[in-house]
Amino acid sequence: MVRADYGGEGEGTTRNGMSIDFHDSYGIQKPDNDEEHVFEAGWDADGAVCVHHVRVKENVTLAQLEQRYPRLKGRTGAICTEEFARAHGATLFNKSRQ
Repeated sequence: MVRADYGGEGEGTTRNGMSIDFHDSYGIQKPDNDEEHVFEAGWDADGAVCVHHVRVKENVTLAQLEQRYPRLKGRTGAICTEEFARAHGATLFNKSRQ
């Protein structure tokens, strides 16, 4: 999640210094609720369950994610909300600047 490794294969798509706000479904890490951050993705042990927006648009697009990672097909863009991610097994969630 921190590296924006959406496919869970070791390929990070973020940049050093990018700010993210993350929390979990267990209440261990609470969200900061910074108003500049919007929901980015929900995560499980294998990578992103869904992606609302990519962190660094110059590095990858939603269409490229769906092409590279079949498990994300139909799970990118507006459909990806925290509720959708939870319903599909996510236990970690993050927000970032859009």
